[in-house]
Order: sequence, then structure tokens, then C-alpha cells
Amino acid sequence: MNEEPTRNLSDHRSFEERVFARFDSMDARLETLESRSYDTRPIWERALKTIMETGLEVGEIKNKVGVIETKVGVIETKVGVIETKVGVIETKVGVIETKVDVIETKVQALDNELTATKTVIRNGLVDVRRELKHYVGTRLDMIHKLLMEDREDIRDAEERIRELETKLA
Repeated sequence: MNEEPTRNLSDHRSFEERVFARFDSMDARLETLESRSYDTRPIWERALKTIMETGLEVGEIKNKVGVIETKVGVIETKVGVIETKVGVIETKVGVIETKVDVIETKVQALDNELTATKTVIRNGLVDVRRELKHYVGTRLDMIHKLLMEDREDIRDAEERIRELETKLA
């Protein structure tokens, strides 16, 4: 327990007098508040009307937002479909690119093979030309030799004909 004695209050009135004084003070405050409430009633009525109008506007906004959300949902669905189609197209493009790469590789191989074949054919033609030139040269030499022999035979024959003509004459 505390050993301090109870302090004396500065107000020397009795407890009942103090309680009643408090009640009187509260009554005075209530009367002041009531008189103010009569003065603020139109303000509260306007505020309440504004709040209700705001509530209606908020309801309209909610409806519009709901419509927008629905439209956004439809758009998202359409975008999903488009993304799927783009994915399919990308896959097909990838397949086409792969096929084009294979074709390019084959074309390059064919080009290399054609170049090699041209070289072989060109070399073969050069060889054939050389052989033909040699063969034609050999044949021409043989023809030349025969012509020379024939010329000698013709000279011999002409000489014999002259001798015979000289003997006959």
C-alpha cells in the first residue's frame, strides 16, 4: 500500500455538487451541438445527395469497367489466337529455312560437281582434239606420201609414154 495520504482537491465543493456541475456543463454543450445541428442540416442533406450521386456515378463507372474488362478479355483471347498462329507460322518458316538450307547445300554440291565435270570434259576434249590432230596429221602425212608416190608413178608413166611415143614415131 501507498503511505501517502489522499490529497485535498482545490475544489471544496461536495461530490454531489461537482457531479451536478458536470451534468450542467454537459447539458450546455448538448444544447450548443443541437443548435448547430439545426444549422448544418441543409449542408448534410446536400452532402448526402452528393454522396448518393457519387455512388450512382461509381456504379455507372463499375458497369463501364465491367464492359471494358469483357472487351479486354475478348481482345486477350484474340491475341492468344494470333500468338498461336504466329507460333505455327514461325515453326513453318523454320522448316522452310531448313529445307532451303538443304537445297542450297545440294545446289552448291551440284555446282561443284558441274565445275568438276566441265573440267573433266574440257580436259577430255583437249585430249580428243590432240589425238584427232595427231590422227589427222598422220593421215595427211600418209596421203601426202601416197600423193608423192603417185606423182612419181605418174612421172614414170609419162616418161614411159614418151619413150613409147619416141619408139613408135
